[in-house]
Amino acid sequence: MAMTVMFIGAAAVMTMQKASVQGNLDARKTDIANNIARAWVERLERDSMQWTCPGPACLGTSNMSQALLLNGNVTGQWFLPNVYLGSTTPETMSPGFDILGRDLPAAQLLPSVATGWPGAEFCVNVRLSWLVPQLLPTEPGLIRADVRVLWPRGIAGGAPATGFCDTGDAALADPETNTPSTERPFYHTIYMTTTLKESPAQ
Repeated sequence: MAMTVMFIGAAAVMTMQKASVQGNLDARKTDIANNIARAWVERLERDSMQWTCPGPACLGTSNMSQALLLNGNVTGQWFLPNVYLGSTTPETMSPGFDILGRDLPAAQLLPSVATGWPGAEFCVNVRLSWLVPQLLPTEPGLIRADVRVLWPRGIAGGAPATGFCDTGDAALADPETNTPSTERPFYHTIYMTTTLKESPAQ
C-alpha cells in the first residue's frame, strides 16, 4: 500500500511540474509578445510621421507614399509587415522575432537544418483601416492600426518545420481557432491597437 500511495503521489507531482513549466513558459512568451507588439505600434507611429500632406502647404496632394508601412496597406486586411526586409543588411525591422524578441533577418525567418537555425518564434501581423477616410484636398484622414503577435502553443514551442511567419498566417482571420496542421499549428495571440494620423508638415 505504501508503494501505491508513493506512485500516486509521484504522478501528481509530475503532473504539477509539467503544468508549472508550461505556465512559466507561457508567461515569459506572453511578456515577450507584449514587448514586440509595443515595438511595432511605435514603428507604425514613427512611419506615419512621414505622412505630412495634405496640409496648408500642400492642399491637393497626399504624400502617404513616403510612409512605407502605411502606403498601399490601408485595406482592412491583415498583412505581413515585411516592407523593410532587404532594405538594410542586417534588416532593422522584421515581422519575425527570435525567442528573445529580437528582429530576424529575412534569411532566418524559416527553420534551416543546414545551419541549425530554429526560425521565427514570434510573428507580427498588422491591419490598417480607415476610421476617417482621407478626402482631398483638406481631410487628412485617421487610421486604425491593429497589431497582433502570434506564436505556436505548447512546451516545445518554436516554428513548425515549414516555418510559420508568412503570408499564410497573415491571412488567418483568427489564428487561435484555426485548424492545426504541420504548417499551421495552434497559436497563442495577443492584440494591440492604436490610431495613426497625418503628421503636420514642419
